[in-house]
Amino acid sequence: MTKLAFILGVPIAMLATIASLGVVVVDVREGGPDGNRIVVPVPLVFAQAALALAPVAAPVDKLRIPAEAREHMGLAREVVEALAAAPDGELVRVEERDEQVVITKEGRALKVRVTGKHENVSVNVPLQLALEAIPGPDGRIKTAALAGALSSVRFTDLVEVQDGKDHVRVWVW
Repeated sequence: MTKLAFILGVPIAMLATIASLGVVVVDVREGGPDGNRIVVPVPLVFAQAALALAPVAAPVDKLRIPAEAREHMGLAREVVEALAAAPDGELVRVEERDEQVVITKEGRALKVRVTGKHENVSVNVPLQLALEAIPGPDGRIKTAALAGALSSVRFTDLVEVQDGKDHVRVWVW
């Protein structure tokens, strides 16, 4: 009985540990009666490890932005920091006959909503994650810092797209 408890306990403990560290879930559902559904859970720790190892595995030029873009990174950082410090509210609203785009700042996230006749798109950009994604003065993306910031986006819906009967959702649990 002790062996059975051990055999069952180890995988359950491993799953609980991984779940406690977070999971990025990609959920794709095709519409219609024969539509497929694909759910891909990726432990956050795997994504963090991949980002931390990226500088070792990727060629140096692939983790560096072009020089002409580098001169604007300071301004980009200032804009994101100002957004993070700003009060919540609507920043942009564009309305056309069959489509509406609304960008708001809510809490620590920038939220983009696009509503159309047949599609709806929702994107949430955690501002801390956006800050870490901005390259430094040398043009290099600090992937280790980006990996660390991923833990701050737990329990966040990142992307949701409804296009007719098709549905895609990416969230961090």
